[in-house]
Amino acid sequence: MESNPLPPPQAVGRILLWHQGALGDLLLAGPALLAVRRRYPRARLTGLGQPQPWGLLSHTLSLEAVWDSGESRWAPLLASAPLPPELRVRLAGFQLALVFTPKPDSPVLVGLRQAGIPEVAWVPSFPEAGSEPVAALQARYLAGLGLTVDSSFRLVLPPDAEREAVLPEAENWLAVAPGSGHAKKNWPLSHYYEVSRALSWQYRLRVVWLAGPAEASLIAYLKPLTAAQGQVLLMDAPLARVAAALRSCRLFLGNDSGLSHLAAALGGPRVLALFGPTDPEVWAPAGAGVKILRGPCPQSPCARGREISCPQPRCLEDLSPAAVLEIAGAILSSG
Repeated sequence: MESNPLPPPQAVGRILLWHQGALGDLLLAGPALLAVRRRYPRARLTGLGQPQPWGLLSHTLSLEAVWDSGESRWAPLLASAPLPPELRVRLAGFQLALVFTPKPDSPVLVGLRQAGIPEVAWVPSFPEAGSEPVAALQARYLAGLGLTVDSSFRLVLPPDAEREAVLPEAENWLAVAPGSGHAKKNWPLSHYYEVSRALSWQYRLRVVWLAGPAEASLIAYLKPLTAAQGQVLLMDAPLARVAAALRSCRLFLGNDSGLSHLAAALGGPRVLALFGPTDPEVWAPAGAGVKILRGPCPQSPCARGREISCPQPRCLEDLSPAAVLEIAGAILSSG
């Protein structure tokens, strides 16, 4: 698909950035979004998607506003419906819109053009096939639009983020995030418990467990577990508070999840991410402090895009606590 270069900086005063992805997907697009900010340093940027993930990027990208794509006002854009006058008014004044979606035929692009935005460009949010990393795919596509993408990306929290801190900095912390957006991407909770207990004893770490709405089924186990062990359970906390807590940690241990990407983007804790059915070549968080460990299964990765069809994730079940403990210990010992 051929693309024309984006307009020069002097021709753009306001930019709309559409990305409805969850935390991990949005952070994978971080280098691409930062490239837009660098190309248009004086433009007013608005992020449109899920408010909490976009809110985390607000300081890094100097966003003017964050809009919630889940509000009913945006439904006509998703349904190829005629745009009501109030929506046209809301979108008036934007000279450029970048739409991050899997496919280039999204009705959102048509709707934004109907709203009168002069330049509307599509950027693939992830590859539908193959093993090209998301960041590389977006960098390649943006190069065709005249933008240069730097692969390095660091999430910058606002100066007052320390007020969100919940972990005493005088102690060494191990963050454990046993969930993800899909149950088949999760390493068994019993394995997490075994490894976290061994690491806390051997390296004198305190453990903080991170659990959100997707981990509701685990809360009944995590509450008594953390209470009995003198550990911390950070449950359903705002992402800003989770980010502040992660900055206090030496090591993060988790699955292929948004929190793994958050820990990596902060550049604070070392990250050990466990992958099973999904392809780390595509989805792994980037960063010098990131280590990926894959399950010992010859069919892994078996996911096709977003689809995980295997009936039972043996790749993760067969990843032994001893193997994870060995890698985690090596990371901690290396400082």
